Amino acid sequence: MEQKKQFLKLLKRLVLFTSPVILLALSYFVFDPFHVLKAYDAYPDNYLESYNRNRIGTQVFLNNNKKEEYRSFIFGSSKSSVFYTQDWAPYIDDYTTFHFDASNEIISGIYGKIKFIDSQENKIDNALLVFDSETFHSTIDTANSIIHMQDYEWSGQSKFLYQLTFFKAFFKDMYFVKYFDKLIFKKYRPYMYGAFENKHMLYTPVNNDFIFQGYIDQIREDSAAYYARDLFYARSIEEQVSPETIAPYQVQYLNEIKTILDKHQSHYKVVFGPNYDQIKVNPKDLDLVKSIFGEERVFDFTGQNRFTNELSNYYEIYHYKPLVARQILEEIYP
Repeated sequence: MEQKKQFLKLLKRLVLFTSPVILLALSYFVFDPFHVLKAYDAYPDNYLESYNRNRIGTQVFLNNNKKEEYRSFIFGSSKSSVFYTQDWAPYIDDYTTFHFDASNEIISGIYGKIKFIDSQENKIDNALLVFDSETFHSTIDTANSIIHMQDYEWSGQSKFLYQLTFFKAFFKDMYFVKYFDKLIFKKYRPYMYGAFENKHMLYTPVNNDFIFQGYIDQIREDSAAYYARDLFYARSIEEQVSPETIAPYQVQYLNEIKTILDKHQSHYKVVFGPNYDQIKVNPKDLDLVKSIFGEERVFDFTGQNRFTNELSNYYEIYHYKPLVARQILEEIYP
């Protein structure tokens, strides 16, 4: 009898001790902080919460594809976001356009998305592939962070392991504290950096464009003050060239992409975008891409040129503006 009492006493203490942890774990499933537990019809504008663009893009595609029957696609990292689908559509005479980007997108992600689209039996009439300095970045290619993780719908990863990664991230670096602080008080605080940023972003429905609304508003309000801030570093006056980057396993992805696009008789173009760093793409990498896709389809805007020389062409050191993308479209679609 005494042993039973001791056991019940211990059990009560365990329940009391673990109840906050249990409640916290349950709150993850109630609030779905990363928007990955269920399918959402749309993803509203936000202040750069820790959303995975692979998940958003995949779900928006699945939500709308039966109705829209997308036939034209833009691929790339957030740098590609300024190639708005509405700007691209007139050049290809097709408004069934979809922007299938991801944060720090790499070539395996672009391949995975193109393979997924093909498996959905969509036609790929047109494709715009926007490459940058991270497209062939092997470290990002193997990343398992909640921002970079490729979507389970097309990556081959099990849904359980995918969801487990997000669940663990809820507890990492006290993310849940930052999340509930922001949820309750609706304010961004500096200590939240890494989980949230004070940047207003828009996700458009159906076409899945990604718009830097906060930057646009600030520049419109006072462009002089915006560029007076310490947003940019001084660049070398000597032109720099990137080291040779494309690995053999990434060449396979490029060839597989080419095979699928050729199967669809796609009209496609590859753009190496005008990065702020003005580092020229390595000639061997450029020649390799041209040898696979065809020289007439590959366009290089890296290095020092009329786009990269102008500070006003950039929001900050990572992203050029839509006006640059519009000029590039005009140049590559004569």
